[in-house]
Amino acid sequence: MRSIVKSFIQWASSLALFLAITAVNAQTIHVSHCMAGCPESNSSSGASGNEIVVRHLFAASINGENGLADWVAYRVLADTVGVASLLPRFWYEDNLLTSLANVDQIIDGASQIFQPDLTGRADRSYRINEIIISTEDQGRLAPMSSFAGTPYWSELNYISNLAALPNDLRVGSWARLDQAVNELAAREGEIFVVSGPLYRIQNVLNTRPDNMTDKPSAFFKVIATESNLAAFIFPYGIAQHANYCDQLNSLESIEQESGLTVFPEKQAVGDASLQASLGCKN
Repeated sequence: MRSIVKSFIQWASSLALFLAITAVNAQTIHVSHCMAGCPESNSSSGASGNEIVVRHLFAASINGENGLADWVAYRVLADTVGVASLLPRFWYEDNLLTSLANVDQIIDGASQIFQPDLTGRADRSYRINEIIISTEDQGRLAPMSSFAGTPYWSELNYISNLAALPNDLRVGSWARLDQAVNELAAREGEIFVVSGPLYRIQNVLNTRPDNMTDKPSAFFKVIATESNLAAFIFPYGIAQHANYCDQLNSLESIEQESGLTVFPEKQAVGDASLQASLGCKN
């Protein structure tokens, strides 16, 4: 059983606090997780109620309607990658968000909510508000394996990094692409990634669905260096054995379907030659 945990344990990033101060003073903010500016919405209504969360390992734009990330951006380095198989995976509410999301809306199929008996626990004093919710088909947009080599890996358990990734995708082609990114970072160094959900509405481009609590119909991942990139779209119902290379797509398609400009400060986003470095041969 996977769990989501609400706790008083504080992991607030000093970087995020600094960004909050500079935002008030209307200064330009540069986020190291984003290669050429963090993604921006092209819709007049999109992202208007969003909150940007910046932590040590990732930045995320949290949708004000459903409490889920519209995108998560992160940077993988050779020395951030590690073995994640034994790291604890419990979800925590993100205390940097000014309005905590309705957990029932976030967790797909969360039918069981209960207060555990913590009598006799050594950590009872700071776990008084813990709530456990049974969940299925939840995953992390910024993966544990890419940051298990850092002391901040527990940040990836915040619900600001949560996505309704179906199990077959999460443990299948999505995870294999994450591994390919880790191997590429080990060989070549700094790799930037932006990922998030696609709702695939049938309206005018660069608009958002009216009901943002609907399940995504796909998920995207854009992997980039300063000179080239590779873009992928994974359908929600993809089979576990599917090859991630078969999900190659274009940055333009992702931007049209998501309503985002993924690299708003970059004049030229490069070509698709990175796909070969990820094991996808033409």
